[in-house]
Amino acid sequence: MKRVMFDDLYTWSVFNEEKQFDFNGFLWVRKEGNILIDPVPMSASDAAQLNALGGAALIVLTNRDHERDAVAFKERTGAQIVAHEADAPLFELTVDRTVTDGEEIVPDLRVLHLAHGKSPGEIALLWRDDSVAFIGDYVWGHPVGSLMLGAEPAVADPAKAALQLRKLLFVPQLDALLLGDGHSILSGARDALIAMLEARTDIYINRINLDEIEWWETRQAPGDFGYDFKNIDPLIGARHLGYQVIRLAPGRKAFPLHFHYFEEELGVVLDGTCTMRTSRGNVALRKGDFVALPPGPNGDHTYVNEGTEPCTLLLLSNVVPSDVSEYPDSNKVNLRGVRRIFHKEKAVDYWDRED
Repeated sequence: MKRVMFDDLYTWSVFNEEKQFDFNGFLWVRKEGNILIDPVPMSASDAAQLNALGGAALIVLTNRDHERDAVAFKERTGAQIVAHEADAPLFELTVDRTVTDGEEIVPDLRVLHLAHGKSPGEIALLWRDDSVAFIGDYVWGHPVGSLMLGAEPAVADPAKAALQLRKLLFVPQLDALLLGDGHSILSGARDALIAMLEARTDIYINRINLDEIEWWETRQAPGDFGYDFKNIDPLIGARHLGYQVIRLAPGRKAFPLHFHYFEEELGVVLDGTCTMRTSRGNVALRKGDFVALPPGPNGDHTYVNEGTEPCTLLLLSNVVPSDVSEYPDSNKVNLRGVRRIFHKEKAVDYWDRED
């Protein structure tokens, strides 16, 4: 086996003459018990290496056709076999544990159900804070550096199968695809997925209707903060613009007062009324209003619904990966590039902790 990307991740392969690419197995080494994903047969030296690394506690199969060498590995290691509940009855082997969409198999390994494939319980596995996805053969890495829909030859509706990959596009951190079939994409996975989907003529991935997107609810927001939202940009292949629709219930505040140093925002009231709070005073907004929010302190804002009916807004901005946001009420700064928020009063001298 060879290490790939991280010190705790290993892969090994067998070449498939028919498809002219490798079938891959993966091993995540962890102190709580190692995890095998879609394991293909191993050489004697790889098996010895697996033993030295601690064997395996779990074997995760991403679909019914990826049984591969799972039985032999279970006999060798005593590992439990894990698969989606819809595929469990379809295996020739016995599945020890079934999982469902969104479930964590272990901490930091989450199930993403991919419907409309050739297997009713096909899953991807999100790992490393959702920056990496393991995929069995729903997608193939072929030719090198490119992707194709692996499920296509065996599904009733390839267009639906392709559109289901929006579940992966919805994961903003996704950067790598580790594939059971073909060549993995170790960086730029979102761009590779979008390129594959934009090349298709049976779908138009860059279009979606609001009624095709479910409402999501902000979580763990204190007090009166919180809203429902529909993220649009990741689902239709946006590159440089971010846009979402939010629905603000009566008595709710959207988010803390803030402004951006580099991004420029636009707010459009689609329905209802609300108040936009700024350091320059409060502004009453109604359906049809457009509000420009430039970079810098003059663009600080938040939305508050003081009425009796929900208010719906479209929020649009350019996307600057290294943007900095400031929160005047709480004296915080948000450094997007390092995904950290700090209190400004904790600023230090340039030479702090330097020898």
